[in-house]
Amino acid sequence: MRFARNLAFLIVLGLGANGSADTFSSATARIRVVVMPSMSVSAVERVTVQNTQAGPIQATVTFLIKANLHRARLYVEASDLYKGSDPSNRSVTPIPLDTAAPAVIEPASATPAAGNSNAAGWIGRGTPIGAFETHLSETLEFESSQDRRFTQEVDVTLTWNQDDPSRPLGTYGGMVRLTALATPT
Repeated sequence: MRFARNLAFLIVLGLGANGSADTFSSATARIRVVVMPSMSVSAVERVTVQNTQAGPIQATVTFLIKANLHRARLYVEASDLYKGSDPSNRSVTPIPLDTAAPAVIEPASATPAAGNSNAAGWIGRGTPIGAFETHLSETLEFESSQDRRFTQEVDVTLTWNQDDPSRPLGTYGGMVRLTALATPT
């Protein structure tokens, strides 16, 4: 039995030693890397608008988008303006966002795709920003004039309606969010 086991070991050992006469070998493999869309949005500045009378209040908020793609879809969410920037303050009626006036989205180096407008109408409720309920705009697609990227400032102009000339004095504040989505290729 022991002899048979040793003989099998020698046979296997012998086959391994004589199985290849090559002194060099190589193989190749194909590698593919997919670079996924990368996008970031940040607010560039805090906006303060002075208004002492009743009527429309316009404000422009500047955002910075950095993306490694040529096209982007953008939409806006904005809240009403609350006294003391406190949406839980129910004793003073907020200054409402004028949903009859569109959100105007103006990238520095991009135009609306397919010759469309850069005015996004309001279509419903947005996702709250903290305690601030928001309104949601249409989504607009823009094509960058930059070489295969979308890295630029984007101005968003909104309108609120200060509809009460006897509104209590003070500072009223709200929130605005710009969301950028990668356009499928």
